[in-house]
Amino acid sequence: NQSNTTRETSTTDNLSGINNLSIIPSKQVLTDKTIAAQSVLFLIVGFDTTASTLAFASFLLAKYPVHQQRLRQELQQMVQEHGDVTYQGIMEAKFLDACIMETLRLYPPAVFGERICNKTYKIPGTNVVLRPGDLVTIPFWSLHHDPRYWPEPEVFLPDRFLPENKTNITSFTHMPFGMGPRNCIAMRFALMEAKVALAKLLLKAEIHLRNSGEELKLEPSPFLLRPEGGVNLVVSPLTAKTNKQ
Repeated sequence: NQSNTTRETSTTDNLSGINNLSIIPSKQVLTDKTIAAQSVLFLIVGFDTTASTLAFASFLLAKYPVHQQRLRQELQQMVQEHGDVTYQGIMEAKFLDACIMETLRLYPPAVFGERICNKTYKIPGTNVVLRPGDLVTIPFWSLHHDPRYWPEPEVFLPDRFLPENKTNITSFTHMPFGMGPRNCIAMRFALMEAKVALAKLLLKAEIHLRNSGEELKLEPSPFLLRPEGGVNLVVSPLTAKTNKQ
């Protein structure tokens, strides 16, 4: 049908676009190997970070039901205005964005990032000099939980990321996907996917902790952060009473 034809055409266009990257005149030509690697990275990182972010966000919203209900009310208002969960509605949902950003602060997909120094640089206020070729590790987890930058760093406070409060955030202290031109290529894809999935869930169900006061255990990993053994939640269909709250 026309819908399938449109999707097939879109997919073909996207793949053709990726393929054409190898023939664009440039000082640095992208090889087939590089393009394939970036495509695989896009999918793996996009889906993997989405899954872990949704798990952590669901746990936090179950732990803090006041935030869960506030977010649900925003989503219900969005559906009233747009008729469904739409791209425009998601982009306008400020508290949804704040909840995802705060989740990523508490539980960043990667606990650290690495960059290779390409020129000599002396760190201000120190005697430390970085040389070309030096490997620099950025501790995302530590920055995200540093009380110098985040009051009550272990508490889920989405309001930190509302538009009126973002000026209070110190630059380079929130980097769940890295920073700058070499940040995660799948960032926008992962964020939109997580927002849509979370919105769909909260519009249909309430989520509760299976055991009150339960805390997450994290799976030991040198790279991606995941909850050990998953997240134990109770998911209940919304009732008419809940929808009116």
